[in-house]
Amino acid sequence: MAERMTGRTSPLSSGAFRFALVFAGVFAIAAFLLLGMVRHQIGRYAHEAMVGTLRTETATLLAEDHATLPGEIARRMAAAPDGTFQYLLLDRAGRRLTGRIPVAAGHAGWGSVWMREDPPRRAGPERPERLVTLGTRLPDGALLVVATDGYDVDTLGGHMIRFTIVWAVAITLLALVGGWLVGRVFLTRIAAANAAIERIMAGRTDQRLPMIGLAPELDDLARNLNRMLSRIDGLMEGLRQVSTDVAHDLRTPLTRLRQMLEAAREAVGREESDAGIDVALAQTDHLLGVFRAILRLAQIEGGGRRTPFEPIDLGALLDTLIETYDPVAADSAHVLTASSASHAVVAGDAELLAQLFANLIENALLHTPPGTTVSVDVARAPGRIVVAVTDDGPGVAVTERDRITRRFYQVDPSRSRGSAGLGLALASAIVTLHGARLAIDDAAPGLRVSVLFEDATGAAG
Repeated sequence: MAERMTGRTSPLSSGAFRFALVFAGVFAIAAFLLLGMVRHQIGRYAHEAMVGTLRTETATLLAEDHATLPGEIARRMAAAPDGTFQYLLLDRAGRRLTGRIPVAAGHAGWGSVWMREDPPRRAGPERPERLVTLGTRLPDGALLVVATDGYDVDTLGGHMIRFTIVWAVAITLLALVGGWLVGRVFLTRIAAANAAIERIMAGRTDQRLPMIGLAPELDDLARNLNRMLSRIDGLMEGLRQVSTDVAHDLRTPLTRLRQMLEAAREAVGREESDAGIDVALAQTDHLLGVFRAILRLAQIEGGGRRTPFEPIDLGALLDTLIETYDPVAADSAHVLTASSASHAVVAGDAELLAQLFANLIENALLHTPPGTTVSVDVARAPGRIVVAVTDDGPGVAVTERDRITRRFYQVDPSRSRGSAGLGLALASAIVTLHGARLAIDDAAPGLRVSVLFEDATGAAG
């Protein structure tokens, strides 16, 4: 007993949510890397700007007369006590001449020092600030140190770190919420498809999967599955039909065979016995032919008879068949004619195509009265090649034309002369295998059976 698919998947455990989780992780890592790089570049730019201002301020002071340099520094500190720069001027002996920077920062080159603001320039608890220093030795041995604080650079770096974390988390949450929503929609569509599958498993083979609609490839998958289901449904219907037809149509010849065997057993003379056995053998051969046709039809419809297709010249193939069936047509008082277009080439299996057209010719000869003309014509049309087998016999009623390609179906058993009703069914299966189309039309008078192939040469007639 098949298990029912009753389990319901949570959106958080769906494939869509898992994909969203993976992408959220990727987005978070990408956000950290991107914003980290931005922070690094901005911090680098700010540091270079700070270095540039220190060099400019130092160069400006060095341009002053060394004797007036202490007064210039004092003037600048008095004019901007909370300005951007801080100063320190030491004499040759290392004694402070002016400036508020700690003497510990008194060395040439780049450095840094921590000091408290006096007076504090920012609200809040008083904290030491880090100063970046640039020391320059003067010609008389004195040392000039110019410093600026890194508060702005450090603050900007902190803001960038917080910005990076907040937005990375926001992007991750947004991806997760989106994944959850997509997962719900996805599961709703999948649930509809699973419901259809359950109905099919319960025996309702006419059911088909709905379009999922989330992506073209999923809809293509649903369409292909529906085509597969239609194919399976057709094969199952054909199997049921075959079972019914075999049971119905073979009952009569089997009954006759039994009667012939009983008659042969009860026959008094050798001649009567031999005659009964001959009839029984003929009935047996007929039954074996029917079963061979059924097996061949099953092979073709199941794809087991498929060989690689090759270019086939239909004109040459039909010329051979016409030569073969000319004597048969003459024996049954029929007239067989043919006409063929040049370079009528299709891709196919030569053996199956020969059987296809042999079945159509035999069908026309078998189901029409003596004196009927049967013509086989090959014509070119834009993008296709048409092979038509036409007779001027009594024809087939419009209501019967859709049925004559069924297995064992016979319009008029009195005109079949021993036919099992499998010729057109086999022809239809071969046509389908070759991707062609079978058309049955009125020939006024008579019947026209046409096979429409795609033109393998790509030429238009």
